[in-house]
Amino acid sequence: MDTKIRSLLRVTHKQRATSAGRNESGLTLVELLVAIAVAGIVISSLSQVVTTYLHLSQRGRYLNLANSYAEAKVETLRNEGYNSLSTGTTNLSSELPSQLPLQRSASMTVSSPLTGLKQVSITVSYNDQGQTESYQYVTYIGELGVGQ
Repeated sequence: MDTKIRSLLRVTHKQRATSAGRNESGLTLVELLVAIAVAGIVISSLSQVVTTYLHLSQRGRYLNLANSYAEAKVETLRNEGYNSLSTGTTNLSSELPSQLPLQRSASMTVSSPLTGLKQVSITVSYNDQGQTESYQYVTYIGELGVGQ
């Protein structure tokens, strides 16, 4: 019993010392500065993540535009037929979607690797934040066409 009374007295004494001293419910200046530093690091990291996400999203959009243009052009050529294709290189820059960044260019090269078969190569290039991106689409169009 004697030990229980002593432990109760110690707890009471500690509570009095704490309550008799300063108020400990607030933050110290050091704690506040650490919290501000941590918040700054977190906000800076989130800002970089958002910036990277926006750049990758825009980059994907540009790639999708280039791919859609090339596919549509090839489908147009297929509909026109094998005989309408003449070998050589054609500049297609004026036909590119306006949503692609400036300094964009496109070209189409038609070659005939085998008799009755033409290879069509479409290259689309554009400037993405100072870096030149290039997309190449290659397909073949036969004299007989598909399913003949």
